[in-house]
Amino acid sequence: MMLPVWNHPTEVTNSGPAPQATACVYPGQIAVTYNEGPSDVTAKVLNGLKAAQAKASFFVNATWLYTQQYAMILQRAHNDGHFIGMTYRAPGDSSNGLTDEQIKTDVTNTAKIIETLIGVAPKYVRLHYTQPEDTRLEHLIRSLGYTLVAYNLDTQDYNFKNNPEGIANLYRDVFTKQLDTYDSKGSFVSVQYDIPDTGSWQAIYDIIRTINDAGYTMVRMDGCLNDKEPYKESAASLKFVADKHSFGSAKYKEGQIAVERPTNTTAEDLAEGKKQRNTNSSFALYDVFGWLHLLLALASVTWIV
Repeated sequence: MMLPVWNHPTEVTNSGPAPQATACVYPGQIAVTYNEGPSDVTAKVLNGLKAAQAKASFFVNATWLYTQQYAMILQRAHNDGHFIGMTYRAPGDSSNGLTDEQIKTDVTNTAKIIETLIGVAPKYVRLHYTQPEDTRLEHLIRSLGYTLVAYNLDTQDYNFKNNPEGIANLYRDVFTKQLDTYDSKGSFVSVQYDIPDTGSWQAIYDIIRTINDAGYTMVRMDGCLNDKEPYKESAASLKFVADKHSFGSAKYKEGQIAVERPTNTTAEDLAEGKKQRNTNSSFALYDVFGWLHLLLALASVTWIV
């Protein structure tokens, strides 16, 4: 049985809100997504996902990618098989006062930063929250070939910085309410913030165990929407493409195993980082050159200020 995916009809006029994906196609699926990274804690999240053999989706804030450390973390997430989208925030948090072409150029330049680092451009976009909803911006982004993604499970991780167990409890409560109300599994797109000031990076092991115990399957956003071409060939292109980890490819991975949270997460992260530096020196060198290529490529870009 296929479930409703979009929060608004896909055949809409430019006057109403644009459709955004808020759930997965099939019951029992959950796409765990992260906003606003990479950050100083992204490696910890990646380590937890790796231990659980699970894949997540990262909606990246391209602003941070001028820093080599974060650019390389993005490349690691992509090469680990996680899904990469982007967050977008209009200058001044509003499209008012900007022409259509200015907005389109800014969106394209933002996607180009990510493309330079991972070889394909993001197709899935999550917008920064605004009130009232900026429907003009939504439709302009859709006209560029992007898929807008929202969520139907807000973990409220910003309230659980000192209580990461509370995030896993919120997942459990949502799953229980779904079962009690409908006597069946639902499908979910959850949102966490990939920043140090929330509890999500500490909760990753508990979150995955809770998902596993409830009988849900972790999927990437492309698996969530059955999308076999979940990237753009380039930031300026309307051609959609796949990479080696995309849904339908031989290396696509979904599912998870429950693992216990390490007793000393910091020590584990340091050991993992040292191991990667020692065994992947050639890849690290490639990352450095990729980052330098990014800086050179963006030197000619004109940004809205």
